[in-house]
Amino acid sequence: MRPEETLAWVRLNRTGLSPQRQRQLIEAFGSPEAVFSASDSAILRLQGFSELHLSKIRQAQKDAQPERDLWKLERMGGWMLTIFDERYPPLLRRLSDAPPCLYVLGTVEENDERAIAIVGTRKPSDYGRRIAYKIASELASYGFTVVSGLAEGIDTAAHKGALDSGGRTFAVLGCGLDVIYPRSNKELARQVVDNGALLTEFPLGTKPQAWHFPQRNRIISGMSLAVIIVEAPLNSGALITADWAAEQGREVFVVPGPVDQPSFEGNHRLLREGARVFTSVADMLDELGVTALQKPEPVKTQTSPKGQLKLPDLSPAEAKTWSVLTFDWKHADDIVRESQLTTGEVLSALTLLELKGMVERTEGNRYRRSKRWQ
Repeated sequence: MRPEETLAWVRLNRTGLSPQRQRQLIEAFGSPEAVFSASDSAILRLQGFSELHLSKIRQAQKDAQPERDLWKLERMGGWMLTIFDERYPPLLRRLSDAPPCLYVLGTVEENDERAIAIVGTRKPSDYGRRIAYKIASELASYGFTVVSGLAEGIDTAAHKGALDSGGRTFAVLGCGLDVIYPRSNKELARQVVDNGALLTEFPLGTKPQAWHFPQRNRIISGMSLAVIIVEAPLNSGALITADWAAEQGREVFVVPGPVDQPSFEGNHRLLREGARVFTSVADMLDELGVTALQKPEPVKTQTSPKGQLKLPDLSPAEAKTWSVLTFDWKHADDIVRESQLTTGEVLSALTLLELKGMVERTEGNRYRRSKRWQ
């Protein structure tokens, strides 16, 4: 794409017009460049366009600084994906409110069209976090790209599950590419870029606003073959994603949870309304009528020359948590105190260590090193 074209796309994105209005302009005039060359009367002749719409176009034409945006985007290593690009997610392209352009940091590959979304609450139970990680890990091992929103909780577990299995994952943001939110997931965002991409329709510098996330959620569901709701209370944004999915004709699969746990009330509401029950990745793929690109390889345990197990690569939090664990049971509160990490960091690390077969858990929120590591 010529630099002039890219600048025009950025300028159009800066108008603040809805995706539908932006696409209407492109369809009418052929390109963003032609939009800004069009006369006022030609624009106002378009169905539904008012003086307010025209004002936004002319304001962006006058005040937007696409050169600055493009310079910053290139310095970040980012790029722009337009709806005319063959790499644009094909399922998303079919939607009437598909964003005309996406800002991308990372890579978009042909097989990424085989995407499954995993979403849920920012404050999950240990069960929800483990299930999200496990589902994402299995999907990645089958060759599917895992899509989520980089939020804390279920989203984070889903991204990590895909990454730890050597798979690809997309994080759709409700802010600009240069505004990672939440900040606690800055390192996770870097890993996503190395093994997938961060995507957003919002211009650089856009701060996270409450209304951005429902809008963001339509992209998560829109680019995916199906959406899996892992754990969602009644006020969860994940239910908005489920609503978008249903409107877009996507299948919604729901993980059933304890009937007395409020954080699963949204799940049970969706099941009552006819969503499909998630039982396993294999069953879900069978229901969708799609096949895996590859079969999961059996996990191989590494050993040292003396026959002792070698530790896998661990995050700093996992390594610190592992260092204070012994082969005797310890309560999670004691692990938090001894590791000097936050409760959230420790619980997340324990969950990941358990999934890696390094930690055992028992009643009363107590943990110990797995005996196989003796």
